[in-house]
Amino acid sequence: MSAPNPSDSGSARRLVRPAVAALAGYVPGEQPSDPRVVKLNTNENPYPPSPRVAEAIAAAAGNLHLYPDPDSSALRRAAARLYGVDPDGVVVGNGSDELLAMLLRAAVDPGEVVAYPIPTYSLYDTQVALQGGRSMHFPYPADWSLPEAIFGCGARVFFICNPNAPSGTLVPLDAIERLARENPGSIVVADEAYVDFCDGTAVGLVGRVPNLVVLRSFSKSYSLAGLRVGLAMTTPALAAELLKVKDSYNLDRLAQAGALAALEDQAAMRANVDRVRATRARLSAELGRLGFRVVPSETNFVLAYGPGESQEGVARSLKERGVLVRWFRALPDALRISVGTDAQVDRLLDELRSLVAR
Repeated sequence: MSAPNPSDSGSARRLVRPAVAALAGYVPGEQPSDPRVVKLNTNENPYPPSPRVAEAIAAAAGNLHLYPDPDSSALRRAAARLYGVDPDGVVVGNGSDELLAMLLRAAVDPGEVVAYPIPTYSLYDTQVALQGGRSMHFPYPADWSLPEAIFGCGARVFFICNPNAPSGTLVPLDAIERLARENPGSIVVADEAYVDFCDGTAVGLVGRVPNLVVLRSFSKSYSLAGLRVGLAMTTPALAAELLKVKDSYNLDRLAQAGALAALEDQAAMRANVDRVRATRARLSAELGRLGFRVVPSETNFVLAYGPGESQEGVARSLKERGVLVRWFRALPDALRISVGTDAQVDRLLDELRSLVAR
């Protein structure tokens, strides 16, 4: 294939909205094709989902000639029973990323402010820019608490990734509730993609705080990153507004069946989560012995600060040895490391010890 002509790129940019043309675009973590690579860079669960998932998908595959349920009704009802919320307040998305986009599409006009503490999930910046909104950043203090300045900023929407990525830290629920109650004309989103790996959730506030939306992902604790399923839980009134901007058949038949089966097998999910938490504790301790300062994590990854220098070279050397971790330009002296199987973590630690010894 011939190399792209630079003039073609310029012509293409003139065909799209200025907000899109100016955007660099979100860059996901590397997905290697070599199965021998130890992949600790994208926070997937290292263990397979409930065996019921494959059974449900196989059964659903017999009806692929039919459209899926546009409302994901069975999944919504199951989520409502599990979390104790009104099923009419549950919205299902193609991953929680789609739900974030739906929230912005429904609530944010061009130029309006979306606020969130940083560093955090970098897709927020991309999605706000695509909507034509304006991101307002509030740096986390040293203790990773919710920055005081965010409470009075007057944003249209607030995103709080909780537990946060990439720090793995948890904001207390009373701070989430305070943010929502002090900003009744704004939507406050508690993005709880990793919450099953800790002991705190804002789901109990759903309905009692009418402007709160709680997001959940099936990618992490349920081991379904490949299916792309997310949940939003809020009041029925706000859910009805979000459904107006939902794509008509946004979740396919197989994803609905697999997610429902996973949701109904809490024992399998909990067993995997317990294994990840145990390995997380061991990984954190061993990284500490190697000279890293590890932020106490409430997720399936750890943020590990190296001894006072950029960790870009460490990440590059690990990659050359077949181990992928995540390095961020915004956090140059740290590595974000997903919690893998015990064997994967042993391999990582062996490679790090070898690098430290050089």
